[in-house]
Amino acid sequence: MDDVLDATTSVLIAQVRQADASHKIDTTHQLLRGRHFNGPSKVVYLGDVSKALLSQLPHPETPVFTEPPGYNEQRWTLTTTSGDLTVSIASRPYWAWGLLTSGYLNVLTLRGPVSERARLVLDLTSSLGQSPWEMAHQRPAQRWLQRHLEGRNLKNNEREWKALFEAGRTALNEAIEAMKLTCNTVLEAKGEDIDHATWQGLLDEDIHMAQRALAEDNAPAVERALARVEASLIQLKNEAPEDIVMAPEAEVSDGSDVMDISTPTTLSLANVLTNETEDDVPFVDLTTNSSSEEE
Repeated sequence: MDDVLDATTSVLIAQVRQADASHKIDTTHQLLRGRHFNGPSKVVYLGDVSKALLSQLPHPETPVFTEPPGYNEQRWTLTTTSGDLTVSIASRPYWAWGLLTSGYLNVLTLRGPVSERARLVLDLTSSLGQSPWEMAHQRPAQRWLQRHLEGRNLKNNEREWKALFEAGRTALNEAIEAMKLTCNTVLEAKGEDIDHATWQGLLDEDIHMAQRALAEDNAPAVERALARVEASLIQLKNEAPEDIVMAPEAEVSDGSDVMDISTPTTLSLANVLTNETEDDVPFVDLTTNSSSEEE
């Protein structure tokens, strides 16, 4: 793989198989827009490869046309960036003057870290469901490469596609193996404080799901399975041993100790000061004594 892949750049040729008028170009700013864009615009035919590639970029900026489409809506060049990755796509006819969609190819120029280029190629190839390096018209494609891309041919184009694809699969497989080691480490550290068999089965199930997804070249499903494993490990690390005595739960009022302010209540001064009821405080009639002293 190291003798095939460049450290910073990959140039890949892909066969276009389907194209429709699903996008427009903002003719004022030369930006890619959706078909419902209402400003000054013109139809552009992206094709299945370009649409799939742009949809796989995690955080792409709005693509800019460095070569806008003219009379031929399927001949153009656009660029965009996503993180450390810069992507340029050129749509070119190579057979039958571009009268049919199968007579077009895309030149994909990827600049950035090998890991990000490999992941993009893995996702792109999986989403297309076909090998993008397989040209519909082999001989015309070979002649076009010789005329426009010096030193390129269909054979080394296929090698570079496959090298990036395998690099993406290898990275995911290494992530799965690293997660398996982490699971074993955490389980051993917990020892007999947990239900070892239950936790082992739970973790193994998601690891197996990740391996099955990798066998199907489904990178998003691999990441989802590994995320579930990671969540289980967090829960496992925070699980308290069985011999720990938990604090009693807080008592919740049933409402009987709440005074109903809608019912009028009369309290004597003695009730307030002593916090006692009227039945517990002797009542002294001071009115009688005051009358006797006046007499």
